[in-house]
Amino acid sequence: MGVVGELNRLAHGVLFPGVGRARLPRWAAERVERGVGGFVVYGKDVESAEQLRALTDAAHGLREHVVLAADEEGGDVSRLEYAGGTSMPGNLALGRIDEPAVTESAAYEIGLSLRDAGIDWNLAPSVDVAVNPASPLGTRCFGADRGRVATHAAAWVRGLQAAGASACAKHFPGHGADTADAHFGATTVDVPADELVASYLDPFRSAIDAGVDSVMVSHDRLPAVDPDLPAAISAPVITGLLRGELGYDGVVFTDALEMGGIAKVADLPTAAVLAIAAGADALCLGSFAYGEDVDVAAAALQAAVRDGRLTEERLRQANDRIARLGTRPRGTAERDSVLGVRLAERARTVRGDARLRGPHVLSVRLTASVSPAVGRPDWGVEGLLAAAGRDVTAVVVDGDTYRGASMVRAEIGQFRSEYGADAPIVIQVRGAHRYEWTRPILADLRDRCPDAVVVDMGLPADSFEAFRGRVQTFGASRACARAAATALLDPA
Repeated sequence: MGVVGELNRLAHGVLFPGVGRARLPRWAAERVERGVGGFVVYGKDVESAEQLRALTDAAHGLREHVVLAADEEGGDVSRLEYAGGTSMPGNLALGRIDEPAVTESAAYEIGLSLRDAGIDWNLAPSVDVAVNPASPLGTRCFGADRGRVATHAAAWVRGLQAAGASACAKHFPGHGADTADAHFGATTVDVPADELVASYLDPFRSAIDAGVDSVMVSHDRLPAVDPDLPAAISAPVITGLLRGELGYDGVVFTDALEMGGIAKVADLPTAAVLAIAAGADALCLGSFAYGEDVDVAAAALQAAVRDGRLTEERLRQANDRIARLGTRPRGTAERDSVLGVRLAERARTVRGDARLRGPHVLSVRLTASVSPAVGRPDWGVEGLLAAAGRDVTAVVVDGDTYRGASMVRAEIGQFRSEYGADAPIVIQVRGAHRYEWTRPILADLRDRCPDAVVVDMGLPADSFEAFRGRVQTFGASRACARAAATALLDPA
């Protein structure tokens, strides 16, 4: 291969676009031929287990080492459970159980599922610390205690990688304190440099000690380390803090370069060059980044080598690290298809009387928005209650629902006039405390329907003690929904 061809291959080798289709598109095959490192499979790319396996087989068949990644955290961020795959409670539920061996088992099961689906690299676990209850990460964190998060981070990494999938600890240096969402704008970690090294980075230090194959760097700003650039394109953060202070020599992956936290600072070609120069090895281009974006980024990297802003050796080093991903042997243990439900039931809490008596049920679901990382907003117990033989009437409102409070009030009046003043009502919430629009609706429900049962599937911030019964699941996965439905349908 000539000099120009080799540089072209190295520039493509650090790029990870989305797939964008349920079947491998033509542009993807063409970029693999040029050397693209691999692809990230997002929720919108998954329709069924059979379809996903066909997609991954097609990509792997193009070249000896094409790395396929996905965000399979368990809990609210899952690509597999919507395709009939495994469903696990997420990190918050595992942190509540607080048994590292359990966390390791859950991650091992996820790893087996990923390998069976043809996914090599899991962009998990999230090892952020939920110190701010208004953080959009919520149930994706093991909890608010940094020591607990560090312990479970290591257990999750060990379990996943023992199953044969490469892990990725994210989002360095750690979200959880800020209320902003990096998908839409800048987030800030306003922590002194000495505190960062002494304790703040402990979850990542723990994951590194456990042998994590990769670390995802976020778009957080760290004023104490780099007052100018977000972490994903900052040499003081990646080379100085992660490589230097923490001694990490594995793959450093950027969070998606299409996200607002970086896109408002640098366009794709600029960000690609800055990230590689800063010490990153692999670039996540984003869920809506396809062939043209690959071409733009690859051209920018090659131009940066030619004009001296980047060295070819830096690109070669990044490619060599990426070559280690997806090379672990698959675990040999048998799959445990009901582990997720068992763990969800262990994590679940029930207060008061949560049983729904009677054949008719009104479900009032407040659908606060979810992070784009979740992929699909499907959640709730209505389908499970209906499958158990209940006649379910559902009213769903969000922040944009026209006259949402009036709609809920009218539906309650109609439902109880039809089925009786004590006909059961279940109120479903998920991080409702983060949104102003939910407050008047919940206040009205407390006054009008204190005999209702609340199912809270988000990060708890309200005890809901004014209601007859409360079920908390600490996540909204299918396994968590089943655990909630079991409590609601308890005949005892």
